[in-house]
Formats: sequence, structure tokens, C-alpha cells
Amino acid sequence: MKRKLKIGIFKLSSCDGCQTVLMDLPSLWDLCEIAYWLLGTDTKDPPRVEIAFVEGSVSTPEEEEFLKKVREKAEVLVSIGACATSGGIQALRNFMTEEDYLRIYPEPEHLRILSRSLPAGEVVPVDYEIYGCPINPKLFENFVVSYLYNKKPRIPDHPLCMECKLRGNICVMDAYGIPCLGPVVRAGCGALCPAVGRGCYGCFGPCRNPNLKSLTDWFEHLGVSREEIVGMFRNENAYAPEFRRLLEEGLEGGQNKPADAG
Repeated sequence: MKRKLKIGIFKLSSCDGCQTVLMDLPSLWDLCEIAYWLLGTDTKDPPRVEIAFVEGSVSTPEEEEFLKKVREKAEVLVSIGACATSGGIQALRNFMTEEDYLRIYPEPEHLRILSRSLPAGEVVPVDYEIYGCPINPKLFENFVVSYLYNKKPRIPDHPLCMECKLRGNICVMDAYGIPCLGPVVRAGCGALCPAVGRGCYGCFGPCRNPNLKSLTDWFEHLGVSREEIVGMFRNENAYAPEFRRLLEEGLEGGQNKPADAG
């Protein structure tokens, strides 16, 4: 029998969605020895593992230190999901000042947070990234099997449009004039939204070398306002470098300036 991988599944600031989808992988128990998983263990200190899968963004000093410990004890570190790869919804605060978002708390002085909510790769070296909100469990399974058999894991980085073509989907933008992020978003979900006649909203983050200017020009041709275009990219992957630049260029006024690194 093939050996089992010793893995850990580690949580930072997140909704637990990417961890939860792993429940749909019964084969995971046959492939892996799970040394740490907050959803199923009471271990506090990260053990040494072959692969550390990290979900969530780094939003507090405690999470920053915890992630550094995980990195030290893992041979390979893989960030999973939009929060760990791009900062997640919580990174939307990076486009505001602290004064703007702390005002919603009655006693903000008790909060212990970093000045920015960060993807794992901006804190420690990351070996692989599995994208999605949530991730596709099949991509996770493919990663584990590939690693076990010393094969290079296949993580899609091509545009979602290719999945639409493979499914035989009608292009919602060409046929119906529906704005769609498919040309600039990476594949991996199976083109779920275009398959039911709605535009992709970008949950798998930017693909390799996305042509954002071409797409936003086309949106304007369809009659979409600049404000609406910016809103389309203000999602769980907004802090991905490619989307971040577009938002920083498209937002005006002091309240929309990203928080300083600190």
C-alpha cells in the first residue's frame, strides 16, 4: 500500500468553508495521516508535517506568529482558498483607513489586529496555492495524489473561458451582454455560473497574465459604469495583486486609500 502523507490543516481568519469541503473527500483518510486539523483535533501547537494546508488570511499578530511556526515545521506549505491566497473578504479593509472600519466597533481599543489583512504568501514563503471560494475538493484531491506519486500537481491558471468552451456553454457576454469576469479569472470551478446563464463573479481569483484593460473596456462598451466595474472586482480576491491595482486606480478619495503596511 502506498504510504500516507502526514499533513496538517491550519486555520487563520476565515469562514472554515475551504476546510469544510474536504469532508466531501472520503478518500482523504486513506491517503493522509492528519496530524493537525482544528475541526477534528484539540492540539494547539503545530506539529511537524510533510504538507501544511493553510486556510484563511493573516489578520492578527497571533495569526502571524502561528503561521511562521507552521512554516518552520512544514516541508511544504500550501495556501488554500481565496482568504489564504488573496486575503479574502476581510482584506477589503485594506482599501480603507483604520478610522473608517474601526468605527463600527463600540470599543475598538480592545481589538488586536494587523494594519492589513494579508494572504499567507505575504508573510511566509508559500510553495503552492489552491484557489477558490471555496476550493474545488477535486483540485485538492488531485494535489494530494500527485504529491504522493511524485508528480507535479496540476493547478489551473488559465482563464475560466476555457472551461466554458469545454462544457459547451454559451458565452453570456457575447450572447446576452451580461458582464462576466471569466476572461480574467482562473479556471477550477467548472464554469458553474456561466452554465446557468449568469456571469462569473471571480471567486477563483485572477488567471495568469489577465488582460484587465481589454475586459474593462468591453464592459464599458456594454454600458457598465466605471463604478459598477470597480464593484465587480471588489470581492474575496480584491487584494490579489492584479485586481488590487485596478481597484487602487479606480477608487478616489481619502476613505478608499489602502491602509499603510505596518
